[in-house]
Amino acid sequence: MRAPTGAPAEPALTRALWVIALIALVVGLFYRGYPLVAGDTALAEVFMTEDGYLMLTVARNMAIGLGMSVSEGTIPTNGVQPLATFLFAGAYGAAGGDKVAGLVGVHLIALAASVGAAAAMWVLARRVLRALGYAPVWAWVATAFFFTGPLLIRHAMNGLETGLYTLAVLLVLLVLGRVLSQGREVSLPLALTIGAVCGVAFLARNDAVFLVLSAFTVWGLFLLIGVRMPFGRLAARVGPAALVCLAVIAPWLIHNQLGFGSIVPISGTAQSTTAGYGANADLLPAVLFEHMWPMLPIPSGLERDTPVVLGTAAVLVPVLAWFAWRVARAGTGLRLVLLAYALHAGALAYYYGFHFGAPHFLSRYLAPVAPLLILAAVVAVLDLARAVGRARGAQVAAGAALAAFALLAALLVFFATPAQREQGHFQVVRWVDENVDAVIWVGAVQTGTLGYWHDRTINLDGKVNPEALAERLRIGTVLDYVTKSEIDVLADWQGIAGWIEEERFGFAEAFELVVNDPEQNLAVFRRRPE
Repeated sequence: MRAPTGAPAEPALTRALWVIALIALVVGLFYRGYPLVAGDTALAEVFMTEDGYLMLTVARNMAIGLGMSVSEGTIPTNGVQPLATFLFAGAYGAAGGDKVAGLVGVHLIALAASVGAAAAMWVLARRVLRALGYAPVWAWVATAFFFTGPLLIRHAMNGLETGLYTLAVLLVLLVLGRVLSQGREVSLPLALTIGAVCGVAFLARNDAVFLVLSAFTVWGLFLLIGVRMPFGRLAARVGPAALVCLAVIAPWLIHNQLGFGSIVPISGTAQSTTAGYGANADLLPAVLFEHMWPMLPIPSGLERDTPVVLGTAAVLVPVLAWFAWRVARAGTGLRLVLLAYALHAGALAYYYGFHFGAPHFLSRYLAPVAPLLILAAVVAVLDLARAVGRARGAQVAAGAALAAFALLAALLVFFATPAQREQGHFQVVRWVDENVDAVIWVGAVQTGTLGYWHDRTINLDGKVNPEALAERLRIGTVLDYVTKSEIDVLADWQGIAGWIEEERFGFAEAFELVVNDPEQNLAVFRRRPE
């Protein structure tokens, strides 16, 4: 058997890579855990996002007996992903519904999911790189890139499902690999396991439907063409797995259809209301590039610039094409696993790039494909270094890896600065806390953070409020809904100050603008006395 190559020729460089990769993994672990020891403010603000707080509000309401709801339990919702919400509800249940103590459990769950995803990434990387003839150290390097990427850390710890979903995707792929390795002799328990894991992945995030379809398609074609299994026997093996998958996801789909008129959560519908075909297509190259090279983030203001779009695409296309060629030539069953992953990644990129709104969420939506992209980058760099020459190339590859870790360390320090940690919505929370009684109903377009800390908050963008979403879809605005509602105060980013010009539905007669502070990015309306 040919010995693995790709490790630095000098033992010192080999040891340096092992040590640096291990240090990076430890740093990634402690970076994620920092809020747990830094006090209540860090716990609430460092990683938690606006949409994360939407999910956490629902989770807490479930834990205190108000069901899957928002607005002090008065508005039922399905605008969340169920698996993470139920897990987070357990954290709030253990904390007795306490908002601060519950965040400790949320952070611990996200941390555990991140560690699990890193372990699964290492297993996948080890299999891929070993099949391509590279030494074990590079699997650790690839895993460390994944675990210390600043954007990937923030996505995994944001109070949402991203980290858990990434873990679920990788577990599906690893189980699929075991299924394919058994060929026509795959056992029934293992076949049922792939169905169950696919179902769990869907509950982690419903766009895992692309992964489920990819996994079952690859498996079915492998049995039909690769091992020439008769169709009847194929159906007898794949069918029960598909039924298990459906049994896992069916309760959630039925709940959505019966309670909200669609199997898709209302949050997805709300984010799609302003989508145009291809609206996010020009963002795809930059976002995918950032996940392929986590040490090279691109400023958001430049992501749509033509030179950036063309430049990042010029890197992505050849790297992915080379990786696909290398994997195809390897001649192992692992290429079918990576094919399923690639089909999933392509479907995600197409859907969110061409059929979805909310461009600012594109990086988070595509974060689960980062392991595939990082593996492609590592293989491309190693092969390029190998082309330089065995001894010299090994030095080049090791030097590139060490430089990449240095960049990651600098970025982690940068993202830890107070200016970068600012969550962007707590100025609204502070104003409401200081000026509005707890019994007063407050409305906002963005109610994640505010609605978590002020229970009587009504959501207006429709992500978790079916009534507001229905108004947006019916007449394109929530002004009539606001005017007729119990809302006495509107508090949000400064942009809502423009509503003062609205004469429709009696809004200007019902509300007066009392705060318009661009510096704090804050605007507040109060209902006029009758």
